[in-house]
Amino acid sequence: MKFKFKLSKSDIILYSIIAVLVLVILFGTIIGFASKKAAPGKNLRDSDPAPTVREIENLNKGSESKIAAYTGLGTIRCITAPQDEEDIGTVVVITPWLSYPEGDTIFFEELARKRLIISGIFTNYFSSYTKTELLSRTEDKIKEELQDKINEQLSLGKILQIYFTDYIFLE
Repeated sequence: MKFKFKLSKSDIILYSIIAVLVLVILFGTIIGFASKKAAPGKNLRDSDPAPTVREIENLNKGSESKIAAYTGLGTIRCITAPQDEEDIGTVVVITPWLSYPEGDTIFFEELARKRLIISGIFTNYFSSYTKTELLSRTEDKIKEELQDKINEQLSLGKILQIYFTDYIFLE
């Protein structure tokens, strides 16, 4: 039993276009390698550059152990717990940065890798208290509790201090 294959004109045109595209790609690749202008992996991401750690000059003055700042968390927006059933909470905008021993690039990489976990700690903390409860606490107490929670998640070092560039309640 013989099978006959009959192609329509549109099938022939479609297969011709596919064949031309395959040939163009094939010849382009051959010409690129033959001319030695092709560099496989040229547009791949390079390895991470050395971390750019901003020195904290005012905090480092007169101190033997220098510190650096991790500012990769950016601005975090979250909502506090509601005061009552009619309240939906208050928006809190914070821009934290973390201090750690200067030159500890391995710890810097851990902080960068765990950035989302650390941001989640800030979000969970502020969303578990009402605006009144947060305002009644001292900023130092809030920072101390956050620092303890963050340090529990870190294995290659500990953050030394938390600072807020912004700490704003929006009504």
